[in-house]
Amino acid sequence: MEIIRCAPMLGVLASLVSGLALYDKFYDTFNVYAFIIAVPVVYSGVMLCSYTREFKHQWQVFIVALIFTFLCSIRICNEISRPLPEPITLNGAYGTVESIRTWGRGYTAVIDIDGIGSYVSWRRFADIMPGTRIRFSGVTRKFKVSKHDGSFDEERYFRARGISGWINIKDVHELPKRFSIPLMRYRLSRALTIYMPNRIASYLKAAWLGERDNELNKQHVKWGTSHLLAVSGFHVGIVILIAAYFFRKNILILSVILWAYILLTGAAPSAMRAGLMLQVGLLARVLKRPIMGVNSVSVAGVLLLLWRPFLFWDIGFRLSVLSALTLTSLADIRKVLWPLISTIVFLVTFPQIAKTFHNVPLVGIILNLFAPFYFGFAFTIASACAFLRLMNFPLSQYLVLASEGIFIIFERLAEYIANHFTFIMNWNFFTAWIGTGTLILFLCRYFNFSLTRTFILMAGISFFAFIIFM
Repeated sequence: MEIIRCAPMLGVLASLVSGLALYDKFYDTFNVYAFIIAVPVVYSGVMLCSYTREFKHQWQVFIVALIFTFLCSIRICNEISRPLPEPITLNGAYGTVESIRTWGRGYTAVIDIDGIGSYVSWRRFADIMPGTRIRFSGVTRKFKVSKHDGSFDEERYFRARGISGWINIKDVHELPKRFSIPLMRYRLSRALTIYMPNRIASYLKAAWLGERDNELNKQHVKWGTSHLLAVSGFHVGIVILIAAYFFRKNILILSVILWAYILLTGAAPSAMRAGLMLQVGLLARVLKRPIMGVNSVSVAGVLLLLWRPFLFWDIGFRLSVLSALTLTSLADIRKVLWPLISTIVFLVTFPQIAKTFHNVPLVGIILNLFAPFYFGFAFTIASACAFLRLMNFPLSQYLVLASEGIFIIFERLAEYIANHFTFIMNWNFFTAWIGTGTLILFLCRYFNFSLTRTFILMAGISFFAFIIFM
């Protein structure tokens, strides 16, 4: 079982994802008990596909991993079947405003209520600021019941973010502020708004705090580069590379910097996946074990699903894991295929993107040939200049203006290319097959499967994935 030797957690991730997909696809007939049975069955199938006689003790490892998979399925089953809290009335409750986000024509405030959990409140105006401690009264209500018909699912969206329900708050009284991560994020966001030019402020809010400017995001969606604004392995990797330059092999300091950055950015699923993946790699260095990229991605995916199973329905989580699996499976031939990497990742992620957003601009394939390298440089220079400006170093305001020109150059070039390369692609059966088959092809090559076994797995898994996901 080659998968057990090279990436034992990949089978666990594949079985959990397949079980959740079956539960989602056949919701009316596929209950949670069927989910508990299906997950170990899928895991067994994945493992047997990679059976090899040369690997000793594989059956013992297989049984242990099967038991672990079964326990994971029970944990996820309990979470997805757990009913939401019943509505309650609160009087004189205390809480902390975690974040404020635009929502339709108003705003939503995520409030962490002491001893109860996180709830979201709709606000007509942004009348309370992130990090504020408040005393209030209010009434909670449940999210809308999921119809499982492809429309916006309120429950799954918010539960993937750890939020338990809506709350209508009144009689709000602000309390003396005390240190908290939300308050630090708000103050840093405000400092960027005040002291930085508009474009630099927008880009650095995205990279430092995970806050996307709506207009800037629309531009990058048009260019097919919106992933550069979402905190993911790209940004986390830049931070760790810079930190490693100063702290070398100090794993403890690197780990602290890693998780401090992820918490500062709001701990989005893509950032958490990247953080867990890098942490597995750092621990492997401490234990002097080989770093296996595909297994690290799988460990991160499994841990996130165990933490919040509703992340399965989050498009950001899906795209993050698919992209990371693709890139790690190409690790040893990346120098040969690097001009095609953006196209390969596009083929793998396209079915999910198109199914969610209906069409995808093909100009992103061209721009992503160089955009990640360009923005890696741009974010590093802009961050250094912004730090000097916030520390009020002499002449730093001119450095900030100069670094803004780096982003302007990219935007002008991207707009020019997008205006002359206007092709878009809608979801269709053929590209869905190609996307799944491409990922399976490179994973099979990563495990050194024979050509015959590779084509059999590509055909079988693509068909299975098409049925349950699409």
